[in-house]
Amino acid sequence: MNTAYLERTAQDLCMRASTIVLNGEQTVPIQSIQRTGNQVVIMTQGISGLNKITSLRLLDENGNMITEREANFAVVESQQAEFTFRFVIKGGKGNGV
Repeated sequence: MNTAYLERTAQDLCMRASTIVLNGEQTVPIQSIQRTGNQVVIMTQGISGLNKITSLRLLDENGNMITEREANFAVVESQQAEFTFRFVIKGGKGNGV
C-alpha cells in the first residue's frame, strides 16, 4: 500500500480521536496525540481515585468507537494511572485487483 496513503490514514486518526472513556462512564482527558509517519500515539492525562479498571474506549468526534480494551484489575487508590494507545497503520494483503 502506498506510504502516502498510510500516512494520510494516520493523520485522519489523529484528527478524529477525541474522547477516552474509562470503565464505560468516566471521561479521561487526552494529553497528547502525536503522529510520526504512519504511527500514532495517544496519551491521556493522569487520573487518580480509581478502584478498578474494566475497560478503556477511544471514541471519535461523533462518539463512535475507534477501539476498546477490556481489563479486570484493581488499582491502589493512591496510584495515578495514565493510558497510552499506540497505532501503526499498515497496508493489508488483498487479492489484487
